[in-house]
Amino acid sequence: MDVLADSQQPSRLPAQGFQTASQDGDGHVIIGITPTGLAKQTRSDPAHVELIEPFEKRRSNLETELDRMKGAYTASYEVIRLKDLDGPAATREDVGALVASPETKAQHRVYELNRRRRDAGLPPLEVHIPPFVVVEDNERISSTRIRNGEIDIHGRVLDPSDRTE
Repeated sequence: MDVLADSQQPSRLPAQGFQTASQDGDGHVIIGITPTGLAKQTRSDPAHVELIEPFEKRRSNLETELDRMKGAYTASYEVIRLKDLDGPAATREDVGALVASPETKAQHRVYELNRRRRDAGLPPLEVHIPPFVVVEDNERISSTRIRNGEIDIHGRVLDPSDRTE
């Protein structure tokens, strides 16, 4: 089974995708990265788009993390640039599951995506929504918090005097 995993939440969603795809033996994970232009449609605050690193840097960082994880799972993977908000999950018959963020907006998009798949004669996707990762300050980890210097990439709270403005 092919599984599509969103790359919004660092490591958590791709890891869930690998777990899901590996359950069937030799599954495949497709990880979609949102290009900066398309990100404007997915951010609750459009000003955050300016803080997003360039696509190639995000892809390189993700692939480094995936290479680190690859011995733990049997599934293969590919990283793609999303061309629209639905990605290949909307039209590819071989995609059987989707791992999505627990954010309400993402869950609504998954519901609508499955509706469009059914309308097109495709089976609905099995949906996996892992919980947010909560870090030492009892707030969730997010790329926005990392970019703002609130936490590091491991979720450790940074001293306000160490933050870059």
